Amino acid sequence: MRCPSVKIVLKSKLPNRKPYPKELVTYGDHLRKKRLDLNLSQPKVAKIINVIPDTITNWELNRNEPTLTQIPKIISFLGYSPIFNENPIKQYRIQKGLNQKELARILNIDPSTLSRVEKDCDSKISLKVKIKLDCLF
Repeated sequence: MRCPSVKIVLKSKLPNRKPYPKELVTYGDHLRKKRLDLNLSQPKVAKIINVIPDTITNWELNRNEPTLTQIPKIISFLGYSPIFNENPIKQYRIQKGLNQKELARILNIDPSTLSRVEKDCDSKISLKVKIKLDCLF
């Protein structure tokens, strides 16, 4: 006895290959969300930010973090500055792509003083330095 052939067709939705980050914790998370919202590919975003596509992949997968010089370009692409619960002075410095020496030079203070300020050890900071920091904000 011969069995009849049965043609079976299975249909299902494709898995979502573009999962949004559950939490926006890193620059990579923010980049991935914005990129997906704009329906852009990683190579397109890489071109906008002036990095190679692998760099975008590594940021989005949180394998590594952008350098100080890349952060202003990322903020420009995002259209906002992510806040990571850091000291506001450190946050400002990072947003501007400055290292501690550069910001200390702008403020005309010693880099070690700026380091203490960023670590919230400002109890021993002179009034002169506090005034300069207030002017910054």
